[in-house]
Amino acid sequence: MRLLEILFYLLKCNSKTTIKELANRFNVSQKTIQRDLDKLSVLGIPIISYRGVNGGIELDKNYIIAKYVLTENDYRDLILSLYISEQVIDDLKKSDLIDKFKLINYDKCTEILDKLEDRFIVDLDDRNRVINNEVCKIIDKALDKKTYVKLEIKEKNIEVFPISYVLKKEGLYLYCYDDKYKLILIDNICNATDCERVFNGEIVKYKDNKDEIIIT
Repeated sequence: MRLLEILFYLLKCNSKTTIKELANRFNVSQKTIQRDLDKLSVLGIPIISYRGVNGGIELDKNYIIAKYVLTENDYRDLILSLYISEQVIDDLKKSDLIDKFKLINYDKCTEILDKLEDRFIVDLDDRNRVINNEVCKIIDKALDKKTYVKLEIKEKNIEVFPISYVLKKEGLYLYCYDDKYKLILIDNICNATDCERVFNGEIVKYKDNKDEIIIT
């Protein structure tokens, strides 16, 4: 989702911006922004970099998003993904990402969204919504830096290496590792603190480890 946000931001910019400004805007590290820009370049987005005191980055002034790049199925799949995500993740709902996507093809996006709102209802309890809170922000930073994070859970402090978020019917979990692989319900985490400890081992992805995970 952040790649699309960055692309739209660059499209709207009337002047050069910097990696530092993008990192502050999207609340991630400068290294993460650089990786995102590299990914956009690989996808064919013409990002121009300027060195020196007055340096920065911008999109080629002649660049536009052509409507014919996306097929009917592409539009439907993307809007469906955004629609479901906005019902679950508060950050996305506040970003109005679907409205920004309408800049590409307003009529087609509006038609698909109208059908979705009538046919596909997402009815989650408030407790199962992913709340944009300080705990998630700290975890996100640890995910970017690939470092451990200290968590306070029911008056108990643990130090874990965060791997990914997992959305289940009970709510949002953190898939992580200390001496074992665990799923920790985000709602059970009272507080999170940065930790500079780095993990140097091999990680088993959630999809390959579902039967061996401890749920807390």
